[in-house]
Amino acid sequence: MQIFNRSTRAQALAITLVLALLTSSAALAAAPTSNIHSPRQSVVGEVLINEFVAANGTVQTSEWVELYNTTSAMVNIGSMWIDDISGGGGAPKQIPAGTTIAPHGYYVMTFSSFLNNGGDDVRFLGTDGTTVHDTYTYTSATTDMSWCRKPDGGSWSAIQCDPTQGATNEPPLPPGTWTPGTLEIHVLNVGQGESQLIIGPTGRTLLIGVFESNWNTNAGATWAASEIRRITGGSHLDYVMPSHWHLDHMGYAGYGGIWSLLEQQGITADVLIDRDGGEWVDANSDSICDPDLEVVWHNAGTISGTARNWVCWADDPTTIAGQIRQLAQIGSTTQIDLGLASGVTTKIVQVDAQGVMQADGVTPVAGDHTADALPTSENDYSITLWINWGKFDFVAGGDTDGEYATSSFGYSYNDVETDVAARIDQEVEVIWVNHHGSSHSTNANYVGTLNPDAAIFSSGSTNSYGHPDQTVLDRLYNNGTMRYLTQMGDPTRNYYDSVIVNGNVVVQVTDGINYTVNGDPYVASDPAGSAGNPRLPAIGEVLVNEFLPAPKTLFTKEWVELYNTTDDYLNIGSMWIDDLSGGGGAPKQIPADTVLAPGSYYVMEMSNYLNNSSDDVRLLGTDGTTVYDTYHYGSFTYDRSYCRVPDGGSWTSNCVATKGSSNQ
Repeated sequence: MQIFNRSTRAQALAITLVLALLTSSAALAAAPTSNIHSPRQSVVGEVLINEFVAANGTVQTSEWVELYNTTSAMVNIGSMWIDDISGGGGAPKQIPAGTTIAPHGYYVMTFSSFLNNGGDDVRFLGTDGTTVHDTYTYTSATTDMSWCRKPDGGSWSAIQCDPTQGATNEPPLPPGTWTPGTLEIHVLNVGQGESQLIIGPTGRTLLIGVFESNWNTNAGATWAASEIRRITGGSHLDYVMPSHWHLDHMGYAGYGGIWSLLEQQGITADVLIDRDGGEWVDANSDSICDPDLEVVWHNAGTISGTARNWVCWADDPTTIAGQIRQLAQIGSTTQIDLGLASGVTTKIVQVDAQGVMQADGVTPVAGDHTADALPTSENDYSITLWINWGKFDFVAGGDTDGEYATSSFGYSYNDVETDVAARIDQEVEVIWVNHHGSSHSTNANYVGTLNPDAAIFSSGSTNSYGHPDQTVLDRLYNNGTMRYLTQMGDPTRNYYDSVIVNGNVVVQVTDGINYTVNGDPYVASDPAGSAGNPRLPAIGEVLVNEFLPAPKTLFTKEWVELYNTTDDYLNIGSMWIDDLSGGGGAPKQIPADTVLAPGSYYVMEMSNYLNNSSDDVRLLGTDGTTVYDTYHYGSFTYDRSYCRVPDGGSWTSNCVATKGSSNQ
C-alpha cells in the first residue's frame, strides 16, 4: 500500500490540475473556433444562396443576393465572393473582410446592373475566388420578384417568389389569410375594378377578375399575385375568370391583368372560365393573331383593344390561356367546383345575355351586334355566379346592367338583371354590387328578389363616373341591406351607415349558416320555399294529379298522387287525403314534415278506400276541413287511372297509370 502524507497529496493534486489544464488547452486549440468573438470560416455547403432579385423595379430598388447560414454556429464569410456566370458577365463582388453570419442568419449584398433579366448564374465562391460553395442558374426574372429556396436552405422554388430580403422565405401567414374549413370571399381593395378571391372550405380557389387602371400597366396583376400568395399561402388557383371583357376587370393582354398574372407573376391555374365573345380565325394561316382583322365576334356589341387582344391570347392554343380555357356553361353547377363534396355549389346563372331580349322584346341581346347603330354594352354579357353553402348564398355579376337605356357614347344598355333575378328567384345573404354601384344596375326587382343582408361595393375613391349612384345606395338602405365599401366612392353621396373599410372586404362562412362580413356577425336563413325552409302551400299550388281506384293485376293497392305545380319547396306534412265529404272512409293524414320539391310528386297508397263505382278524391288542409283540391269520378276500369294531362292540367279518364311520374 502506498502511503501519502498531507504534503504528498497536495503535490499530487497540483500535478493533476496542471495536467487537466494542459489537456483542456490542447483540446480547445484543436477544435475550430465558432463564437461571436472568433467565428470559424464557412466550409462548402454550410452557407447557401437563399434568395435573389435579378430584375428590380419600383418595389425592389436594387438587385440583391441573400446568403443563409444553415448551421447553428457563427461563421465567417469575409473576403468570399458573389459572382454571376463563370468566366464572363460582371466582375465578382467581394464580401467585406470580417463579415459574419449568425446561426441561421442572413447576409444580403445589393448591386445594380449585375444580374441579367433574361437568365444568368448566381454563384457563391470561396476566398480564392474559384471554389464554388453554391450556385443557381435561372432562365428568366420578373420585375420585383425573386427566386428563392423554400424553406430557407431548402429546395429552390419552381416559381418566382415574393421577395423577403434578409428574412425567412416562409413567414407566418398574417391576419386575413384563409382559415381551413371556411368558405371565404375576399373582395380585394382595387378601387373601381374587380378582383375577388373566393376559397372553398377545402381550399379550392376561384379568382374573379384582375384590375388594371391603364392598358399598359401590370401593377394590378403584381398586387393580386401578392394577395393570392398572402391569403392562400401558395401560388396556385383552381379557377380564374374575368366576369367580362373590360380593362378594370381583366387588364390588357400582353401588358397586365389576367395575362400578366399567369404569364409573368408565377401564378398558375387549372381552368380559365370565360365568356364566348368571339374567336380568332387565322385567315392567313401564319399562326399569328391579328387583333384588328382576325377576330370573329360571337356575343359582342361595344368592342375595344382590350377585347381584341384578349381573344388573340385566350383563343390561341399555344398560350397558357388557350390551353386551360373553358367557355362558361349557363346553368352549370359542376363546371366550377369550390367544394361540391362539402356541399358548396357554384352555379353559372347567366353568361352572354342568353335568353335576354332587347327593348323591342324581339331582338336577342346575345349575338354579334358590333355593327349595330346602337351596339350593346359589353357589360350586358357579364357572367353572374351564385355560390351556395348550406343556408348561405352569395351572388356576383360583374357589370351586369338592369335597365334599357341609351348611353351618350352611342351604345345601349339592356335589362339583364331582371332575367338573373328570375333565374335565382330567392333571397340571398350577400351580393357584390353590379357595375360598381352604377345607376344602370342593381335595379329594384333585382334587390327585391335577392333581398340581400349585405352588399359589397368596389367603387373606388378616384372614379370619374360618380359611382356609387345615390339611387343604388338609397335602394339598398331602404331595403335593409347593410353596405360595405372597399373605399369610399363619390364623396358627395349620402352613405348613411355604410361601412367604409379602406381595405379588403372579407366574407367568412364557418358552417353554411354563421358568417361574418368585415368581422360583423350574421346568421344565414333559407328563404321560404327553399329546400331548407319549405313553405306551406297555398290553395291551388298542390293538386290531386292522378289516382287509381281499382287495382287488379298491375297494381296491388289503390293510390293517390299529388303534384307540386310551383318552383318552391312546399311542406305538405299533416295535410289530409280524403274521399267523400262527410262519409266514406276516415281521412288519411300525410306524415309530418313531408316536403314536395318543385315539380315533384307525392304518392299515398291505401286499400279498400276509394269506391269502384264512384267517389270523391280530396286534398284537405292541416285542419282537415279546407279543400285544396277535389275531383269526382263516376266509373272505373281495373288498373287504369284518372289523371291530369299535362301534370296539373285538365282531367281525363282511363289513363295508362304513371304512378309517381309525369303523366305526359
